Amino acid sequence: MVNIIIQHFTGDMGELEKASVLNIGDYAASIGAEYKLLYGQVFREDMTTPIQKMHMLSEEFDDYDDLVMLDIDMFAPIGMTENVFDVDGIGLHENVQTDLHHRLVRTYPHLASLEYPYWGGAIYKLSRSDRQQLRSGYGKDNRWMYTYNRRYHWGDEGIMHTLACRSNFKPKSPYMNKKWCQCSFLPHPENAGFIHIRTKITPHGPKREKYENYVSLKEKGILE
Repeated sequence: MVNIIIQHFTGDMGELEKASVLNIGDYAASIGAEYKLLYGQVFREDMTTPIQKMHMLSEEFDDYDDLVMLDIDMFAPIGMTENVFDVDGIGLHENVQTDLHHRLVRTYPHLASLEYPYWGGAIYKLSRSDRQQLRSGYGKDNRWMYTYNRRYHWGDEGIMHTLACRSNFKPKSPYMNKKWCQCSFLPHPENAGFIHIRTKITPHGPKREKYENYVSLKEKGILE
C-alpha cells in the first residue's frame, strides 16, 4: 500500500507552521508514508483558505491507497509510533461537531441531514474509494459549495458533510478516537496520537498565541 499525509497552507508561513510541516513530515516517514504540503489556492481560486483542503479529493491522489489531511497546527508527540492509517474512522466528532452538525441541518436543510456523518476539519483519513465516492457528490453544478464560502461558516466541514449526503456516504466507522486530534490544552497531551495546538492554555482559558503553547509543550519534553 502507498499512503500519503498532506497539509495545506496559504500565505506567509510562521514558525508554528514550519514546525508542524517538519514534525508531520518526519512522522510520515517513520510509518512509511509519503508527505506533501499543498500551498496556495489549490482547490478554487475564489474560495476561503480552509476550503482549499478539499483538494484532498482530487484525482491527483488516486494513486494513493489511503490519505490523511491534517491542519498545519497538528503535531505528533515524541514517542508516538502508532500508525494513523491502521486506526478506524475518518475524522473527529466530539460535542463541538455535534452542535455544528445540528445547527447546519437547521440552517440549510436542503444541504444537510442528521442521517449522514459530520467531521471536524483538522483531520480526515480517507481511502481511495472514500475519496472517489465523496467526489461524485460534487455534481455537474457545484454552485452549492459557495454556500459555505465565508469565514467561520462551516467551510470544508460543511462541504464534506454535504458531499456525504449527496453521495450517500455512510461508512461503518465514521469517527476516529479523539486522541488523533487532541487539543493542546487537554490533560496528558503526551498520550495523544496528534496534538492540535490551540490558543487556550486550559479548557476554560486564558488564551495566548499558539506558538507559545507549542513552545510550552517543547519545554515539557512532549514535542521535539
